[in-house]
Parts: sequence; structure tokens; C-alpha cells
Amino acid sequence: MMQQPVIYSVNGPVVKVRDTDVFSMMEMVYVGNRRLIGEVIGLTDLETTIQVYESTSGLQTGEPVEPTGAPMSVTLGPGILTNIFDGIERPLRALEEASGAFIGDGIAVPILDTEKEYDVSVKVKVGTMMQPGEAYASCPETSAILHLCMVPPHLSGKVVFAAKDGKYRINDEIIRLEDAAGRVHSLTLCQKWPIRRPRPAARRLPPSRPMITGQRVLDTLFPIARGGTAAIPGGFGTGKTMTQHQIAKWCDADIIVYIGCGERGNEMTQVLEEFTALNDPRTGKSLMERTVLIANTSNMPVAAREA
Repeated sequence: MMQQPVIYSVNGPVVKVRDTDVFSMMEMVYVGNRRLIGEVIGLTDLETTIQVYESTSGLQTGEPVEPTGAPMSVTLGPGILTNIFDGIERPLRALEEASGAFIGDGIAVPILDTEKEYDVSVKVKVGTMMQPGEAYASCPETSAILHLCMVPPHLSGKVVFAAKDGKYRINDEIIRLEDAAGRVHSLTLCQKWPIRRPRPAARRLPPSRPMITGQRVLDTLFPIARGGTAAIPGGFGTGKTMTQHQIAKWCDADIIVYIGCGERGNEMTQVLEEFTALNDPRTGKSLMERTVLIANTSNMPVAAREA
């Protein structure tokens, strides 16, 4: 029987394991008795190097390291909007409920609400041929956004089972797809995706339409194209973050993904409070109904920001 891998050394957020070959490069692992989230970043014939994404304070040599056999992944599905996550998609509201205002280490909570039911409309029937990116179901994620559930990339085939319209949770089976090799795949309202693998696209659309930011000085002097990228350089306290706040609140984008990477905690708190209180000029409801916040504040591990 293979011996349980254990910690050989701890150096800040870097942990090393010796005399084992059970790990794979970029594999997600659980480190120590607290089951801290980590990722394999180095392999030799002598040792395995693991980057831990939580505080390693109190971690000791000899504690177990558990492989998962899968890469670091995020869950994509309804329930992302209106939520606030850290850099590796841990829901901060759920973590706060589990541990209080000071979030502890190694707390395991579902990424998305697995008990909430959505009104699902199934768009296909048995015998339909499906290609990657085609929608097989839809559900109103919020009152402002209709969520489309699409066939994952690199998967195609014939529908051999389709559920009826009704209320379903994110892990309930919606359709089954049989590929060209005869393998049957079960598709739900959500899917896992490795964080280091880019989502593929069939083609890149040319940036031909402007994005209206809601700030006249930007739209006039520094126009931004839909699908384009813009940078806001500047020193400390010159208004970079506040400009981002204004663009996120007033631009004509359908969905806002606000990533505060290395931001001060009070700035992210301000974003959360303002976005929750602000009425969306499109719908008259809370702006959070089409917003997701990623809070990777400056006091979080650097490795989690990189991920």
C-alpha cells in the first residue's frame, strides 16, 4: 500500500514533499491537517514543490498532503452574478457565514449555491445534434440576465436524453450527449474549467463598435472599443480605482466583472457597498444583479492573485 505523502519542508507559502510520485504538474492538492488549497508547481525525482494559496502559519512537517488528480478549476454556471469571490473562486459571503468576519483557513464551502432552484427552459430534444458552444438550456440568473447553458468546448454529439422544462439545481442533469465514439456525457447547469486553460473561441470579432463608458471626457478623448482593452496609468491616489468604479457603474456593458487584484480592503468594501446600493439605470434594480466582484485584496497571498 502506497504511503501517504507528508510535508518535508515549509518555506513561506511553498511546501515540499519528498519520496513520492503520486503528484502531477499543476495538480490541485490539499495541504496539511487544515486541508489548505495548493497547487503543484515543480516536480523532480527527489521532491515535489507545492504553492499554497492560503496562510501556512502553524503548518508543520509531517502533516499529510492529499492529491486530487485534477487541475485547479473554477465552476461556471448560474449563481456567479451578484456574488463576491476571492481569486480562486471561494465565495466570500459563504466563508463569512462559516467562520465570521475573519475568514479561517481550509474552510470548504460550495462555490455556487447547490440548493437554489432555477426555472430552466430546455431548448433541445432527443436526437438533436449539438456542437461546442450551442445552448441546450436557459434560465433567468437574475431579473436582468438570462443565463445560457452551452455545450462545453471540444464536446459534440447527439442528445440521447433531455429533461423537461421546470425547476432544477445547478448539479441536476439536464441533457445527456453521446459523442462520435459512443461515450455518453451528462450535462448540468454548470461545468468545471481549469483556470490555466484559456476558453477557446471560434473566431475573434473585429473591434468595430465603441463602448460608451458614461464619462464624457473618456468617450471624447480616449474612446474604448467593445472587445478592446484600456489601461489607466497613474501614481498613488490619482484616481485610477475611482475611474474604474465610474466606468463599471455607468458603461453600457451587459455584465460587469470587477477584479480588485492587490486592492486595499477598504476600496473593495466601498465597491461592494456602492454597487449594492446603486440602482441600475437600465433596470431600476440593484446593479449587483449584473455584476460579479473578485476581491483579491493586498493582504491575500500573492500566489492567489497570480492564479
